[in-house]
Amino acid sequence: MFDLLIKNGTVVLSQGAARHDIGILGGKIAALGWPGSLGAAAAEIDAAGLVILPGLIDAHVHGGHGDPDRETFHNASMAAAAGGITTILEQPLSNPSTVTVSRLKDKLQSAQEQFVVDFSLWGGLVPGHLADLAPMAEFGAKAYKSFMCRCSNYPMTDDGTLLAGMKEIAELGGLVAVHAENDTLMQQLIDQFKAEGRNDVQAYLDSHPEYTELEAINRFIFFASLVPECKAHIVHMSIPDGAEAIKAARARGVSNLSFETCPQYLGLSEDDLLAQGGVAKCDPPVRSRESVEKLWQYVLDGTVDIIAGDHSPHAPERKQATNGDFWTVSEGVTSLQTLLPVVLTEGRRRGLTWERLAELCSTNPARLFGLYGRKGAIGVGFDADLVLLDPEAEWELRDEDLFYLHKNSPYTGRTFKGKVKQTLVRGTTVYREHEITVEPGFGRFYPQE
Repeated sequence: MFDLLIKNGTVVLSQGAARHDIGILGGKIAALGWPGSLGAAAAEIDAAGLVILPGLIDAHVHGGHGDPDRETFHNASMAAAAGGITTILEQPLSNPSTVTVSRLKDKLQSAQEQFVVDFSLWGGLVPGHLADLAPMAEFGAKAYKSFMCRCSNYPMTDDGTLLAGMKEIAELGGLVAVHAENDTLMQQLIDQFKAEGRNDVQAYLDSHPEYTELEAINRFIFFASLVPECKAHIVHMSIPDGAEAIKAARARGVSNLSFETCPQYLGLSEDDLLAQGGVAKCDPPVRSRESVEKLWQYVLDGTVDIIAGDHSPHAPERKQATNGDFWTVSEGVTSLQTLLPVVLTEGRRRGLTWERLAELCSTNPARLFGLYGRKGAIGVGFDADLVLLDPEAEWELRDEDLFYLHKNSPYTGRTFKGKVKQTLVRGTTVYREHEITVEPGFGRFYPQE
């Protein structure tokens, strides 16, 4: 007898979506079968009319560790559950940054007390900490973040350290991910515009032209070609020319490259930033409507590897311009609760299939970050991480519906099609109809393999 039987749902598998029953035992998927074929269970869920997706994996989340006025692990994980995200990979940009094992252990303790979904942790590749790479890998943090430009309290990584780190991480079987923007090109423009007295939204956009991102992408592609054994990943790519550069590099044999884009680069444009101001400010910035449409083509044709949120919240006062100066606004948008609604709604308009959605948001992240086999698909032996979604439900996002510490979103007031009804982690319902149904600490740490 199964612990739980989910009946009559349209289940999204790698080979297509079809009606299946799912038998769950001990927190794992124990059987898949045609409706009515699996027998008895201690409990049942009738999923007729619903689509069942593998739980989403968000590989890019800033959870607020060490800065609880910005976000908390509890709030972030509740928002994840409400958005169909069952596993979070939490970034190392904490206070302090998690670039040593001792800091990872401190973060792990906090996460184990607060998370309501499962999680994994990033390490960092930064100057002065090459000796910490191997111990972090042994701990289970085998993905390492670097910045090719300046970023608040997180150290910028020079090219020499980046290349040396990639060589060592290749031997550890790990992954290096970069924030790819050219620091000096951007800073020259920022300094120029400030000297000219320009401090509006358009000045911020003009200080981050697409070529400042493309140069760094091409430089990292070159480094990746020098260390083919190292998994080389680019986070939050916002420009279609970057996707084209990756596609061309792969065609000439650079096979260790991967990259992500984010819902803000697929669901927002410069017009939204100009209209909304600080709540839609992120780095890289949102791009032109033309670039958004071109980037969608690379999502649909298989070039984009994963979609991740880059959830990066701030207190309301940090998202308001001081004395009208937009340079003072903190960069980062909320995304955990809206990743799936944005990608699903915008994607279906453009022909995104259920299978491609699952690949982008679950299977590929699991494969890239050493979680596949435990997470990433609906299959026998996998954790029973599942999202039950009403594909036809239309709804409007309201700030009061958000589980974030600071309830703001650039998508407030937008109408979406497709609504998460229930989210299960390891066979246990963690979210149902706007209610979190487990206590803080239910989430489990998953080392990267």
